[in-house]
Amino acid sequence: MKKTILAIATAGLLAAPAFGAGEIFQFAANASDLENTQSVAQLYERLDTAVLDYCADLVDAPQLETCHIQVLAAVVEQFDNPALAAVHERATASVGSVELAARDDGV
Repeated sequence: MKKTILAIATAGLLAAPAFGAGEIFQFAANASDLENTQSVAQLYERLDTAVLDYCADLVDAPQLETCHIQVLAAVVEQFDNPALAAVHERATASVGSVELAARDDGV
């Protein structure tokens, strides 16, 4: 089983001054994590949790969401896997977008 370890230095990815240059996110995954839809979804959930934990240890609450969004996007990109990218796209599609419903009152 091939094992992939991702290490991403946050200093280059995140603009907030509180993020230290020496802080690196590391995550290990197996090739089997990308074999089918279910394993990709499970991998994404593990990634999401790991990134959230990483950011919670790295930044203060006001920066947590920004850190989480940016690091998770960078990690998914590093995998270079269309199925994982699609799961990420679906998971984040509603984040930051507002859907407005029109209402016709007959006026």
